[in-house]
Amino acid sequence: MKDSELGWVVSAVREFFNQETALGLLVGIFVGLLAYFTVSKLIGARRPIEAKSAVERQFRNVFAIMSEDRRQSLIRYYMEKYECGREEAMRRAVEDRQREANRW
Repeated sequence: MKDSELGWVVSAVREFFNQETALGLLVGIFVGLLAYFTVSKLIGARRPIEAKSAVERQFRNVFAIMSEDRRQSLIRYYMEKYECGREEAMRRAVEDRQREANRW
């Protein structure tokens, strides 16, 4: 065999190996993504969904800079101050905050 013939064989083997490797990688990525989404759906289905009311979402948005402990403390404060339930306390806290912001 001549060098040119041998070079052609080597390049053909390299090209075949590269195509096979690329195809294997694509199949591996596809299978990996499929497994990831399947597992994430199974885990997500088991996680309880907490439905938050509009008042609670607004309260969390207004007081987002506070820690969770501080927000709960604020809710307890308003519940004791106005002798009301949790939802009403959050609504009053948001209203008070909006009044303070509009004063200036």
